[in-house]
Amino acid sequence: MKKLLSLALVLALVLSLANTAFALNENGYDLQGNTVKLRMWDAVNPYADDTSEVDKAEWLPRYEAIKEAYNCDFEFYTSTSEWEDMPAEWILSVSSGAPAWHVTNNLSSMWVMNLAANNALADITPALDEIDMPQLFKDAGLTGDARYGFITGFPGPEGLVFNRAMIEEAGMEYDPGEMFKMGKWDYTSFYDYMVELQSKLPEGTYAFFIDPNYWGIFAPPANGGEMAVHTDFTLGLTSDEYIETFELLEKLIAAGCVRPVNRSEEGDPDYWGTPGATFDQGVEVAMTHRAGWQMGGLNSNGLDWGFVPYPWGSGATLKVEGDYTSLENYYGSYYDMGLTGTVLQGAEVDFPGMEADYVNKALVHLMYDLLFTDEQKADIKAKADPDYMPEPEGMFADELSAELHTWLKMHTKFNPIANLNSAGLGKSYGGEVSLYGLTRKPFDDGTAIRSTFEAAVPEIEASFRDAGYIE
Repeated sequence: MKKLLSLALVLALVLSLANTAFALNENGYDLQGNTVKLRMWDAVNPYADDTSEVDKAEWLPRYEAIKEAYNCDFEFYTSTSEWEDMPAEWILSVSSGAPAWHVTNNLSSMWVMNLAANNALADITPALDEIDMPQLFKDAGLTGDARYGFITGFPGPEGLVFNRAMIEEAGMEYDPGEMFKMGKWDYTSFYDYMVELQSKLPEGTYAFFIDPNYWGIFAPPANGGEMAVHTDFTLGLTSDEYIETFELLEKLIAAGCVRPVNRSEEGDPDYWGTPGATFDQGVEVAMTHRAGWQMGGLNSNGLDWGFVPYPWGSGATLKVEGDYTSLENYYGSYYDMGLTGTVLQGAEVDFPGMEADYVNKALVHLMYDLLFTDEQKADIKAKADPDYMPEPEGMFADELSAELHTWLKMHTKFNPIANLNSAGLGKSYGGEVSLYGLTRKPFDDGTAIRSTFEAAVPEIEASFRDAGYIE
């Protein structure tokens, strides 16, 4: 039986290799027989004893082809640290002159600034200049003026979801998605709509609930691409566009349109749990923010719901009345993703006689060749076409929600707020308030928006200066 299985595996490998399109190592990189240490997060190791025959049949031919094409061998890295301690392990390995791994298929972007601030990552921009893909995919790993990884699909932006049944029962002429499609989702239209909806809802029900932190992540980019902090470390939180977004939220709260946040037994605000206890259950809240992974739960709960992007203010311009696709300076945002092709600083130490730039380029191309066939690479390249439009995601029950979400995908920017928070950068008020906390501070403490944000600027900039990101 064992012989039969082995013969079947060999045949499967041969067929797999024959049917898999690979144009490998077109730039002719030669790693001179050295060993590449791979960090393959959540990926198959076809050389492991416990790998299934099916996975081996798919992946072993790829690895063997890469070995031959790049003249190298492989070692698979496994961390000995807990998840939250991994960056510290890697930083220590780099500083000691023995990088724990060379290149990875998946690195959380929330770790990048911490690793970059400690000089633990290599800038792979020169390698990315040689790969055909949308600039957005290359800029996903941008920190300062260096790129530390890439993505190969448009990230899923987050937006607002609404309870269609609740809005129809209130007697509103249009739902929020229809308002956006008509180009009537600017701040004035949005405010008027929410006030009208609130006036028609049953007592104890609210038009809106939002965590000011989520509002601060997603509302400003829709208003001219603004953010608290941009990827080049310039501050946006005191700009007129950024302040305008928070003044709108303050105005909505004053009008009674926003449900108060639930409180814990200790009296602390529970921004995370409130929408799950209200909107997700189909009660009390007509519209809120939900991430893509949370939207599936709405379907499980049997809600009649829809999706709409955030409203826009003076920072965005509707060039053609009634045509939302003519919006200029409007962006959705995303703040976490898995980056591919990230290279640890100093990897060249394990490739004697080779320059760092050469090694880094070879490692990025090696990973790209390993993970993607020619057909997949052609698809990635095609996404750079200005007229490209991805297929709608399947979580939406209505065509308009899918349409709006797909459009928003093509108008996205990376928001580094989670990355900064993970690196401990951007704190203020004596180092006690993170950027997340800062967006909530005016609403939790009852302080003025502009003065609250302006007071935070010196400490935020000092943290960037101390980390070497600004002068």
